[in-house]
Amino acid sequence: MKALKEAKGAARYLTTALEKGDPVNLQGALLDVIRARGGYHRVASRSGMSEWRLKLILWDDEECWKLLRLAKLLNGMGLRLVIVAVKEARK
Repeated sequence: MKALKEAKGAARYLTTALEKGDPVNLQGALLDVIRARGGYHRVASRSGMSEWRLKLILWDDEECWKLLRLAKLLNGMGLRLVIVAVKEARK
């Protein structure tokens, strides 16, 4: 969990989950990062959305499938979807 508190560690973890192509794995990885980064309320407020909206996105299987389909589409074009740390989140 310590590595997930840092943006680079969370980015690597989520990219790996995305590459596995399993929506349940991706949902679990997103939840792990949310927990490590301060929980739903903190992540939602920093994302500019309500906690309810964040939970809806996280627990809606179709939302994760959309990401996985995009990754597959890009892969078919010789491209790769990765998650990159832009900057360290505020503490």
